Amino acid sequence: MIYFQRIVTLSFIILFGNISTGLFAQGGYAGAFLRMGLGARSESMGRAYTAISGSAESAYFNPASVTAMQDRGIDVSMRSLSLDRRFAYLGFSTAIKPGAKSGAKSGARVPEGGVALTWIHASTTNIDGRDSDGRKFDSFSNYENAINFSFGLKFSERFSAGITARTIWNNFPGLGTDDADMSSRSIGVDLGALVSPMQNVWLGAVIKNLNSKYNWNSDKIYERGTSTKDEFPQVWRLGIATRQINNKLLVAADIEGSKKFDPRFMFGAEYMVVQNALLRAGFRDGNPTFGAAYLFEFKGVAAGLHYAFASQADEIDSDHVFSWSFAF
Repeated sequence: MIYFQRIVTLSFIILFGNISTGLFAQGGYAGAFLRMGLGARSESMGRAYTAISGSAESAYFNPASVTAMQDRGIDVSMRSLSLDRRFAYLGFSTAIKPGAKSGAKSGARVPEGGVALTWIHASTTNIDGRDSDGRKFDSFSNYENAINFSFGLKFSERFSAGITARTIWNNFPGLGTDDADMSSRSIGVDLGALVSPMQNVWLGAVIKNLNSKYNWNSDKIYERGTSTKDEFPQVWRLGIATRQINNKLLVAADIEGSKKFDPRFMFGAEYMVVQNALLRAGFRDGNPTFGAAYLFEFKGVAAGLHYAFASQADEIDSDHVFSWSFAF
């Protein structure tokens, strides 16, 4: 009987796990948690981040942006969502600056660059397992994780390029008899470029999720298992950003598209109202976003507290995102 009940609910659980982590972000397609944004800064600016550079957060949106790193940085972000969902992000980034002596020996310019390592986690718990009569017999969970390694080089003062290699795994524990797990792993690639045609103006372009897909095999669940493949939608993004008013104002705009969904527009701005205090606002596909940040120094480490409020067209609740950043 328990075996039959698990079969009845398996398809629902897999579908729920895929869509519940990102209803707004093209839920229903594989890898929805990778389209939920990251930290409070990008969320408050409407995710118009393709041409913004200088952190692990920006490297996720465009790997070429890591070339603007000046120091080492750590970003941490957490949010609690409705429907027993969780989302967390941790990122580390650092500049790569070749020594003057190594460049002088060859007589050629040695490109500067940067690297970033980020971890993204999304989970859904307390998913009801119900039989064909609607009776609950168990609770299930789903966990998705992605590790991203971004590397970028600055080939000139105006042009940078980068690549992100990503490994992803999706796990439904305890679905089958004897608590067998159902899981899938994937490897994907992002490619990005960043151009500065004039001072304080940047243009960004990126293509994401090359080769990313989940291959599912239900041999451990069904007596006669089957195999299916869920491909991640390949996404392209174009963006522009500029700094004005003595570098106090940052304005950015993006367009994002895929064969799987219609183009979406994003817009964001950040303004330093007083020293070390910033206000942010944006629009993402017509939905407003807001945020603020306070920058300070703690024991010689530059730190920042960031908050974002993001309304969602298809979500039950709006998102409240909190992030902490450190540079050293």
